Amino acid sequence: MNKILNINLGGYALTIDDDAFEYLQAYLDSIRRRFSESEGRDEIMHDIESRLGELISTNMGNRTIVMLPDVEAAVEIMGKPEDFGGEPVETRESRKSGKKSFRPGKRLFRDEEDAVIGGVCSGLTAYFGMENLLWMRVIFIALALLSFGFWVPAYILLWILIPPARTAAERLAMRGETANVENIAREIEHGVERLSKKVNDLGARAGSSSAGRTTANIASGCLTVFGKLILGFIIFIAVMMVIGLATAWVSGIVAFFTAAPYISYLSPLSSGATYLGFFNGIFLIGIPIVGLVLWLGRTIFRYKPPAWLGSGMSILWVLNFISLVLLGGWAATNFRQSGTVSSNLDLSDIRTDTLHVNWAGSISGHNDDWFNDDGGLYIDNNRLKINEMVRINVRRSETNRFECTQSIRARGTTNADAVSNAASTIFDVNFDGKSLRVPTGFGIPAGSKWRVQEVRLTISVPEGKYIVFDDVINRRVWDIDYADSDQEYSVYRNPGKAFRMTDHGLVCADCPQFGDRNYRSGRYYERFFLEGNFETEIIEGDDFSVEFNGSDSERDALEIIRSGDNLTLTTREKSLSGQLRCIIKTPVFTSLVANNTGTVTIRGFQEGQSTITAKGNTQVRGFFDSRDLTLALSEKSRVELIGNSERLNATLSEGAELEASGWRVRHADISASDASTARINVEERAVIKSDATSNVKVDGTAAIERQ
Repeated sequence: MNKILNINLGGYALTIDDDAFEYLQAYLDSIRRRFSESEGRDEIMHDIESRLGELISTNMGNRTIVMLPDVEAAVEIMGKPEDFGGEPVETRESRKSGKKSFRPGKRLFRDEEDAVIGGVCSGLTAYFGMENLLWMRVIFIALALLSFGFWVPAYILLWILIPPARTAAERLAMRGETANVENIAREIEHGVERLSKKVNDLGARAGSSSAGRTTANIASGCLTVFGKLILGFIIFIAVMMVIGLATAWVSGIVAFFTAAPYISYLSPLSSGATYLGFFNGIFLIGIPIVGLVLWLGRTIFRYKPPAWLGSGMSILWVLNFISLVLLGGWAATNFRQSGTVSSNLDLSDIRTDTLHVNWAGSISGHNDDWFNDDGGLYIDNNRLKINEMVRINVRRSETNRFECTQSIRARGTTNADAVSNAASTIFDVNFDGKSLRVPTGFGIPAGSKWRVQEVRLTISVPEGKYIVFDDVINRRVWDIDYADSDQEYSVYRNPGKAFRMTDHGLVCADCPQFGDRNYRSGRYYERFFLEGNFETEIIEGDDFSVEFNGSDSERDALEIIRSGDNLTLTTREKSLSGQLRCIIKTPVFTSLVANNTGTVTIRGFQEGQSTITAKGNTQVRGFFDSRDLTLALSEKSRVELIGNSERLNATLSEGAELEASGWRVRHADISASDASTARINVEERAVIKSDATSNVKVDGTAAIERQ
């Protein structure tokens, strides 16, 4: 029985039996005697031992003990001493083996011995087998010139990423030569000769090249440090990725098995296919994690995994990916078609003009365990309960009665399958003559699957009648025909309040109405159209509000039209006493059109561009600033302005008046006709167009150009 020894061969820790050790020891002793007179004998022996350790470790596979055949195979590649004039290796037995042919592939290194800067060009020359190093350097210089210097960072990146050839074996691999004993010895001896020559020439070359070489060495050292920092950062990122992915991986496994009761309802596949897809996903995430761990082990601890492991993991990952894609395609077929089941609820027994819509769980005596107002899903009574995807729409009824239509939509492999899935969905709505009791979710019975079921309840309300939603079911209101798009007075924000259906849509009857003293709105208007005998004040404010002061009869005579950012107040030529007063607060003022209205006051704004159009018996008073103000006045209307602007453009006709001596403007362009009058205050330039019947007076220091 052979003894087992632990040795260190060129940096490789090996466990070797006695026969193999004796053969290896005799081989190394023979080589040591062969190069005993060589100047580089220690370096030769170190490189040979490193190469032997690499070959033996690679050839062992999964075995842990080095046997005699492993050493013999490495010796066949390295070459025996008698092949280059040394003594034969003597062992306990005479053994014969055929000569193996071994030629390694080339490896890319930087050749620092022939380097000018970093050895990149000399390394590439050796790798590509070029005879003259000069041509590679010419190519790099040409690329740097043609790219206007952008090739220089590429050279620096290659300098950082490509390792230098430090040992004789690496220099041989750089040229694609076999790293055997003879070649290693020759390479080292040549290196010693080159070093001696450099030492002899050092004095002669010191003056011309020492500074450049020192600079190159400093640059090389800096780049080496920078490269190590980059590598350290990459390792840190990789470690964080491993931790994150591993945490997600474990969490996914725990979550899957925790949610196992829901799988039969939610998974579109059978139980077996679902678990297959789950394990496919586990492998798709787990294999990259293992790959990162192996890379970190190789980078940090110099661990070399078996050669078959990488390819095996890649094949396994691809197979799981293909399986998951196929399962995904199979699952998608269960959602190809959609189908709907609809039914009408009889509301003919309602005894009031108000329909209450309440959460089913809030009705006394009803099963509170059915659905609550919180989102989510749970399993109860052998059914999956999904507390979502219930939408309530409100429409104006075309008849004089309340109506309710329930529609359940689902998906399936075919239309018939989708209709069947919709029909099996549990959603019970009840009506007791006054209240409509609506669950906030639906149920899926055992044996059925989730197929994107969605419930829609459409309630039609007659004009002039009311509907009230409680503070739970109002959150399921999805689509309503509102008369006013202001969300401040929507069903969602006003549960428990009565909403009345009008010819324009649904309005909140219990909320402050447009024009009430406490009316406030998050929506504001900036363009105003006024017509009729009433006074208006438009004031800058943070929120929009409207207040009417006057008799109810005059207020009822005023028609209010809201569209986009336009607000129209008109009497439709109805006669008013002139006592009605409208106060509007808004953050933005853009334009005013006033037609035969009373006094309009604009106060407090600072705008970029504004327009005022006045006509007939209208007086506008403005106390604001506007960078660019445009006026169009006609039919004896009058405008008074106090404020500032960069530019004023005014057109007056038919006896209109403009009093703007308190409005300071840099540039003005005024056109007046038909006995119109204007007084303006201009600082730089005024262009005046006026007929003989009109009068335009310009105060200030402006240069005046009359046309």
